[in-house]
Amino acid sequence: MPHRFENPVAALVFAFAAAFGAATCWPAMVCCAADTTDAPAPTEAVDFVADVQPIFIRACSRCHGPEKQRSGYRLDVRDGALRGGELYAPNIIPGDASASRLVEFISAGGELEMPPEGPPLSPAEIETIRAWIDQGAQWPDAVAGQAVDKAEWWAWQPLARPAAPEVRPSESGPARVANPIDQFVVAKLHDNGLVQAPRADRRVLIRRLSFDLIGLPPTPEEIDAFVADDDPLAYERLVDRLLASPRYGERWARHWMDAAHFAETHGHDQDRIREHAWRYRDYLIESFNADKSFRQFIQEQVAGDALFPDDPQATIALGFLAAGPWDESSLRDIQDDTVDRQIARYLDRDDMLSTVMNNVVSLTVQCARCHDHKFDPISQQEYYQLQAVFAGVDRANRTVDVSTEVGRKRRELLARKHALENGTDEERLSDSEAHRREALEQTTCELAALPAPLLTYAAASQFEPDGGLKPPPGPRPIHLLQRGEIGKPLQLVPPGALSCIAALRSQFDVPEGSDESARRAALALWLTDARNPLTWRSIVNRVWHHHVGAGIVTTLNDFGHMGAAPSHPELLDWLAAEFRDGNQSLKDLHRLIVTSETYRQTSRIAAIDSTVATHAASADVGNRLLWRMNRTRLDAECVHDAILASTGRLDLRMGGPSDRQFALTPGHHVTPIIDYRDFDVDSDAARRRSVYRFLFRTLPDPFQDALDCPSGDQITPVRGNSVTVQQALALWNNAFVLRQAELLAMRLANEAGTTAEQIELAVELTLGRAAADERRSLTEYAEEHGMANACRLLLNANEFVFVD
Repeated sequence: MPHRFENPVAALVFAFAAAFGAATCWPAMVCCAADTTDAPAPTEAVDFVADVQPIFIRACSRCHGPEKQRSGYRLDVRDGALRGGELYAPNIIPGDASASRLVEFISAGGELEMPPEGPPLSPAEIETIRAWIDQGAQWPDAVAGQAVDKAEWWAWQPLARPAAPEVRPSESGPARVANPIDQFVVAKLHDNGLVQAPRADRRVLIRRLSFDLIGLPPTPEEIDAFVADDDPLAYERLVDRLLASPRYGERWARHWMDAAHFAETHGHDQDRIREHAWRYRDYLIESFNADKSFRQFIQEQVAGDALFPDDPQATIALGFLAAGPWDESSLRDIQDDTVDRQIARYLDRDDMLSTVMNNVVSLTVQCARCHDHKFDPISQQEYYQLQAVFAGVDRANRTVDVSTEVGRKRRELLARKHALENGTDEERLSDSEAHRREALEQTTCELAALPAPLLTYAAASQFEPDGGLKPPPGPRPIHLLQRGEIGKPLQLVPPGALSCIAALRSQFDVPEGSDESARRAALALWLTDARNPLTWRSIVNRVWHHHVGAGIVTTLNDFGHMGAAPSHPELLDWLAAEFRDGNQSLKDLHRLIVTSETYRQTSRIAAIDSTVATHAASADVGNRLLWRMNRTRLDAECVHDAILASTGRLDLRMGGPSDRQFALTPGHHVTPIIDYRDFDVDSDAARRRSVYRFLFRTLPDPFQDALDCPSGDQITPVRGNSVTVQQALALWNNAFVLRQAELLAMRLANEAGTTAEQIELAVELTLGRAAADERRSLTEYAEEHGMANACRLLLNANEFVFVD
């Protein structure tokens, strides 16, 4: 089994030094190719770091380093080097170079000479190694390295439910524990000399909860009602009300759209519009609102047409596989047998498999495209097995019936028509030709009377040809590509998954000649198997991130060696097991997290005892142990929607084709000309929730783009959180914000009396609280500069853009 450095940075330094040799300047401990002029004579003391390690790096690491160990031998880790490999052990005998096989290999000629490729060791280098061994083969602890079995990483260990730890009172008193989440968090806080922060006040909690669950601010009336409700279960009722809101699905669909890198154009050079991609967005919203089991949710998006053939929504769900960019020029306009077309197909499948594997099991399998994964137990063979899973589909508009009943009826009629047209044996015996012709005509009429099928943009194996894009006759053959080069195909690869999950087979039992969807069905079942620990850890970590501001594993799409270690590994496993072994309800998972005392902590340092806060901030700078709640910035869509909510003009219509919040004119070729500046900010389209906004890949909305809204070019598990001048300018000068400030001022004039009363209402509508110290200054500002400009100030306030 391949091994690696415990420290990935050290492994990279070693690998890069091996790859570039003398052409690159490296630090003294790992640098220097063979400069034989300074090689020490055998009688001089040999220093391993200065004299020997550079030789190992230059000449040996390609075959016996952190990424490859021929014959099981490695020269980057002291214990392995001294112990020897599978064929010869030991290779180094300290104090006796003449008996050490390593010296024999580097000195030999012919087939046994090492290294087998590239320049051989110089006589001076050989003497240096010989002298080093004779002098005792001293290898300092500081550079000894440590071999780690890739397969022993935490992420692919079987999932078992750990017991929640007992929480004892601290010096500050008993801890607040609402559910097992708090037991895990508080126990770790106490282990590190930390305590919980006080609970946030009710105004903060309802605003936090509302943005988290539905992506909209609470109204002043909702805030007042919650603050005044002294029922001990008031908070739990609030949680249930928000989870039951149709706005919930809109909020959480947008998170999944980020992960799927959904947009409604192809991207690349032509960036053609996908007229029917919006159906996948609506599928997501409906699925979240229906609280579909997560197992079914994933199965539908990978192989819905195979596993749920009677459900039209399960076919629409395949928009997940087609959500990313598509190179139209290479996949439609170039001849099918060209190298460029073949490369484009491999890259297209790479996007599909990356979308699935990054988001469902949090593994960067795409790193094994050209070679075995450098840090995780994912082979190049397994990467191409996943390519083979998607070898029979393209991205295209495919038909789908309006309902399950219509689909069932259409299939019956088509089967009858096929039988009548082909004259089955049964019909030859029982029907006259005239009767058969009459039945065929009636069947054709019944088919024509059915509602016309809809079009949806999704992964498809059957679709109308579009230029050079034609349905494949079957799954395309997939070869393992040497170094990932299209011109160096090796053996054919069957469909399969990964072997790092020991409980599951990595080879799929898909009979030869099966429909291509059988491959995707096999992957969908592999992904959602209860024995696959990655899937369940991944989703609970993703949901935790969106509630708490950081995942238990901060690298949401990378649970491998190069990802972050979990801050609370036992909590992660408890949540994953609880979710997997229950009904896999995302709403239940939300409820569990947001009703914990951990979630209800204040985020404000000022609300915490100064001595406690100072100690905690020093001991846990990044708040990874959760001694308080994280303060988060609203994402771009929430800012947009909250502005509309404050003016009272937010249009809550659901579903349907996306609203194009830009002016559009046809282009000379495929890509249209769009202009966000000419868009009418008073139009109905401007009032819709942002989740229904048309997403253009190459020309994103400047306002949303400034606030770190992803364009859909890349998978985005975690949004950027930049702080730029452009953000302030966008919030101050954007035409949409200017108009909404005017409309908010008009609302204030209609609903309040004096300027001071209008300011009071403005603060309630935008910040969710009563005006305080700012009341006088804002009133004076409004009287001097106008109420609309005072509203602009509030819409630009940190308190508006951030959630405590």
